[in-house]
Amino acid sequence: MKTIFLNPGDSFQDALDEAAKSKCKSRIILCDGEYAGAKKARLFYDSPFPLEIIGSGAKNCSLKGENCEAFHKDTENRAILTFGEKCTRVFLSNFEIENAHVKTKDDYALGNQAEALCWHNQTGFLKCEKMRFKSRQDTIHVKGFSFFSECEILGDVDFIWGYCDTAFFENCKITTIRDNRGGNRPAFVLQSRAKNARPGFVFSCCDFFAEERADGGEIFIGRSAGTGAKDSVDRWDSIALLDCTLDENYSKELWTDENGTRSVFPQKGTANCGWREWKTRFVQKDGSIFPLDASKQEKHGQSLSKDETDFLLRTVSQILLEKEKSVSEE
Repeated sequence: MKTIFLNPGDSFQDALDEAAKSKCKSRIILCDGEYAGAKKARLFYDSPFPLEIIGSGAKNCSLKGENCEAFHKDTENRAILTFGEKCTRVFLSNFEIENAHVKTKDDYALGNQAEALCWHNQTGFLKCEKMRFKSRQDTIHVKGFSFFSECEILGDVDFIWGYCDTAFFENCKITTIRDNRGGNRPAFVLQSRAKNARPGFVFSCCDFFAEERADGGEIFIGRSAGTGAKDSVDRWDSIALLDCTLDENYSKELWTDENGTRSVFPQKGTANCGWREWKTRFVQKDGSIFPLDASKQEKHGQSLSKDETDFLLRTVSQILLEKEKSVSEE
């Protein structure tokens, strides 16, 4: 294995290029400090050789830059750090990635979509441990297979999204921040465009927080892209909350079809896919905890049984274990 030590002021992209050229598993060790992203462009790794990037803690190591749709079109080009289609196994641990783009106006042409991390890969395996990801719109985009453990993720609209098969979040802290433009705009944590009939985005024992919207804008866990269908390859609305807590700023409906303006597919959640939850709890300002009132959940959502939840967790664990094993043996 090749080990590369990186100091603030060194080129992050040069380290990624060196790892790719080594033609073996590489580990990049980040010394404490703040690292600059590429100027209005992505940092990019697209190599079949496994890569680890390890810091000493998100408070000590930070990769910051600005990129967005206005600078570079399409999801795989507008993140701070992007992993391409050739990647097999990538492990990120103990540092922060922040996209510092700030929204100005509502005009779509201004390109407010601005990922911190883009996993533009359908066949490899991404594992993130004790990471911190911060942006505003579209903080994390994932395809394929990924596992996030004890991570912190912050954003304001659709800030976890993508065309994934299985993306598992365990013991993570998810925070919906205020839209810097103010007003009563609604907020959405997720927009799932998951693969057909696959588990999608699964959250286990995660805590969801939200900054209050002074003008009354609602905050939902998920909204639909409105383009899924029975025979579509992806764009399925698959999100699961399992034994998670939400603060009182989140809507008790959890999900939204935006007043019927967006079709939801599947139309009702099951253990396998769709919008579903188990043992969701709301935490009030005074610390009191109340279970979700299932009768208030949006009509496309489904509350699972304990057996269905256990089945889903076993399925997700098996999928990711097999994927990690398969890429490790390549």
